[in-house]
Amino acid sequence: MSQVLVLSSPSQNDVNPILGFASELITKGEKVTFFGAQEFRSPIENIGADFKAYNEELNIFRTNSEDEKPKSGLISALLEPMKFIDDIVVQIRGLKFDYAVFSPSYPYANIITQLLGISRTQQMISS
Repeated sequence: MSQVLVLSSPSQNDVNPILGFASELITKGEKVTFFGAQEFRSPIENIGADFKAYNEELNIFRTNSEDEKPKSGLISALLEPMKFIDDIVVQIRGLKFDYAVFSPSYPYANIITQLLGISRTQQMISS
């Protein structure tokens, strides 16, 4: 059984394809740790994955109830990448992964996998 880190942007378009792929991995006996926004906790846990939530303050897709626009944008994510990277690395400190799965739109996957010493990665093509 391999330990798999799944990284997805906190959006429905990114989570759905990777969720199906992660479910298949679990069916084949892999142990999956899946990073997602709090709103995706139930579907992620329902497939049997360990759920890790992004810090809500760093969720670039989070909307505020007044105008339904993102509170912080992709620009802030790109200008301050270490806030996002550090949040993930701190949450999975001490865990070892054999490989990582991520979408092409996930901006920091290569940096995170290098920091964690994950040698194999699988880029997931989202539909």
